[in-house]
Amino acid sequence: MTDADVTLISNRLENLEGLIGRIEALIVKEIDDLKSEQIADLRRENERLADDQRRLWEAVRTLETDRNRAHGGAKVISGLMTFIASIAGSSAAAALITHLMK
Repeated sequence: MTDADVTLISNRLENLEGLIGRIEALIVKEIDDLKSEQIADLRRENERLADDQRRLWEAVRTLETDRNRAHGGAKVISGLMTFIASIAGSSAAAALITHLMK
């Protein structure tokens, strides 16, 4: 091997080293870009899930409010029925006592 051959091989090795350095830089850049994209995707997904969860809790609160209203309405009707029954019972008792006292 001559000095020219050694110089040629040396130059080729230096070129390959430069190419490898550029390839490494491109790979690192691509990985960073992918990380950024994945983080952005995860943030969007997290926001979507938070919105879905908020809507779910709003629906649960609505159902709970409706159930409480229905239960409260039933309590009012039950209270009115008890009141009417007590009036009727006391009126009947008063009429019976009055009838028995004559």
